[in-house]
Amino acid sequence: MILVAIFSCSSTRTNDDINGGFENDSGRDNPDGWFANNLPVTRKYAKLSVDNSTSHSGDKSILISISIHHPKETTIYNWIRRVDGLKVGEIYEMQGWIRAEKVKSSPFIEVQFWNSSQIIGTASTAQGYLITGTKNWQRVNTIFSVPNGTSKVLIRAGISSYKNNGGKVWFDDIQIQNVK
Repeated sequence: MILVAIFSCSSTRTNDDINGGFENDSGRDNPDGWFANNLPVTRKYAKLSVDNSTSHSGDKSILISISIHHPKETTIYNWIRRVDGLKVGEIYEMQGWIRAEKVKSSPFIEVQFWNSSQIIGTASTAQGYLITGTKNWQRVNTIFSVPNGTSKVLIRAGISSYKNNGGKVWFDDIQIQNVK
């Protein structure tokens, strides 16, 4: 069984201000605009948190830490945020930085395109980057165009629990820029 949760996030920010460095948190557990999908059923097996001790730049990053005791059922853990201001047909680059510790199944950063009820497209770093084992900060990116019919765009920074018991992954400096 695979457990995946997608939340409907709301945001008035544009792609130029997505808090992808995770520096703004307004005194809450989550960085401003970002939501952790730490599901009640699996919460005891993974921790999604802001890390104040490890970052690519600035003072913070986001962390997903999977327990060594995680059950065999595969769960995909994500940090999620909505991005407004992207235009249909325009070409963009999403980039970010990933650091890994003891992972066997690669982490990813993904853009999802939704119409009013379902995903109509994705662009992910999963196809272009294999980050396994223990790696210092690695830059990842993907180029994408927003498809017709898109009414909502989400960014997911995540990792599957599959083969990642005891693993940790950090994300930082996620941004989306228009490609001219």
